[in-house]
Amino acid sequence: MLWHGLWPLTFSGRPDYAEQPKVWDGSPSMALATMADVGGVDYGVPPAVADRRAGGWQPMFGDDFYDRIHVVPQTLNLGNVSSVQQRAIRVWNAFRARALMLVDASLTGGEDIVLTAPGATPLSFAPLSELVWQVAVGTDGPPVIAATLAFQFAGFERIPVVITGQRIVPWAFTPDWSRGVLERLAWKTDILTSPTQVEQRRGLRSTPRRSFEATMIVDGRERVLLDLAVFGWGGRTWALPIWPDVQWLSGDHALGARVIECEPSHRDFLVGGLVQLRGRTAFEVEVAEVESIDPASITLRHPTTRAWPRGTRLYPVRTARLAEPPKVTRLSDQTASVSARFDIVEACEWPAIKDEPTYRGHPVLVDRPDESETLSAGWQRVLLTLDNEFGRPFALDPADWAAVVQSHRWRMHGRAERTHVRSWLYTLRGRQHAVWRPTHADDLTLVANVAGTATALDVANVGLSRFAGLRPGRRDLRIELKGGQAFHRRITAASALDDDIERLTIDEALGMDVRPHGVRRISFLVLSRGDSDDAEIEHHTDSDGAADASLFLRAVRDPDSDDSGSAPA
Repeated sequence: MLWHGLWPLTFSGRPDYAEQPKVWDGSPSMALATMADVGGVDYGVPPAVADRRAGGWQPMFGDDFYDRIHVVPQTLNLGNVSSVQQRAIRVWNAFRARALMLVDASLTGGEDIVLTAPGATPLSFAPLSELVWQVAVGTDGPPVIAATLAFQFAGFERIPVVITGQRIVPWAFTPDWSRGVLERLAWKTDILTSPTQVEQRRGLRSTPRRSFEATMIVDGRERVLLDLAVFGWGGRTWALPIWPDVQWLSGDHALGARVIECEPSHRDFLVGGLVQLRGRTAFEVEVAEVESIDPASITLRHPTTRAWPRGTRLYPVRTARLAEPPKVTRLSDQTASVSARFDIVEACEWPAIKDEPTYRGHPVLVDRPDESETLSAGWQRVLLTLDNEFGRPFALDPADWAAVVQSHRWRMHGRAERTHVRSWLYTLRGRQHAVWRPTHADDLTLVANVAGTATALDVANVGLSRFAGLRPGRRDLRIELKGGQAFHRRITAASALDDDIERLTIDEALGMDVRPHGVRRISFLVLSRGDSDDAEIEHHTDSDGAADASLFLRAVRDPDSDDSGSAPA
């Protein structure tokens, strides 16, 4: 018999281990039923032990782990299949003293799936033995993978292994960079506006919808390949290379390589995402999954299926669908120009801006706009008009305020600047979030020295005290010095000393002596949001070259910015 004083030390994973077990009556139980010497044997208590008690059999870990059949994994989720994927399914007979017979191992719904078995059925499993089945999934079957591999052992119920995934097709055609690549980001914002133009904004998308538009020149076999691919599989999901983030491998990579030496920084590589290796033609292409990203390399989850020499194109990949049928312009009987637009079907996250100065809880857009082309500006005012078409119309301005609208354009050079601008776009999130936008114009001119402890500024009279009235959008300043320092301050009072000079009182002293000739510019600060949920990035070259982005910023009148305290830059 088992000792009552030892039974709590065992483990079974059951919540009732602290309770008194039932007395074992000597009958076979659980896994020990297969052992011949258990069930009728009476274990005598040594005579030296005076306290003889009845005990109970306590289940242990082995009872949960042994004497059953283990199939690993029971669900095989392949994710996005863009190249041949090979996986192992292990079947283990965990019975300690019982041989099993596998009657059948059949695959259903497995088009373009090759099953390699360790032997033909019926197949004998010795006790504690394991066999491995290899499953190879190709890319030529239906777009949705839904197969089942079933193991049938004699005397047991059928054990299914579900194989799921989605086949995607690599888009291996390169854009015509003379026309560039257009990238669009589209957020969605719900805005509630009061009669006084105070807004409540709510973002309805956690990440923007992203699309790419480009023109490709194809000829020869590549033209026919594109025609047949779009004709046959145009409705499928494509492994779309992010063309602006292309780079060329600087060294040779042998067959079966897992580590790809490259420069992943400031590019759209993602752990768990895909990359594309592309040779000289669209027929030389391979898509692989990223396992990890290092500063000077990426590691693939599975080895490459071919050797890739120096000069191979390497792209990060996003899954996408054709937004509409491509437009084809026939240039000759061998050459065509194809314009295509793809909508990314996966979430595209990007970090918001982090290192910019903040003022009153919002970041400050200190980037000067590109003024190689003219920038537009204007005012938006909401008037309530009553007109019976007989008397004089009546107009009312309930907000007594105009929302200033101004365009902002970035000209980017290199990957770091593109990353910076993209972070600004993700900070604005379309129309949802507000930032402080300087006018980046010489709005006010300092005419007298300012002591470090003074809170009064004498500036040239421009009618600020008369017309602005300390309204939002014209009561905050950015003071830039030629030495590089910048101060953000709020005007608390303004008065005209004469026709030439106005005196402004700011909420906090600058902390240093400032002379007029040391000031680069004094600009108005306007709390603004995007005027549209859509943003465009025009890539003229790959990410090492030039790109443009532009948007309109509209002033907002948020209550949290009207009465909050100020903070220096």
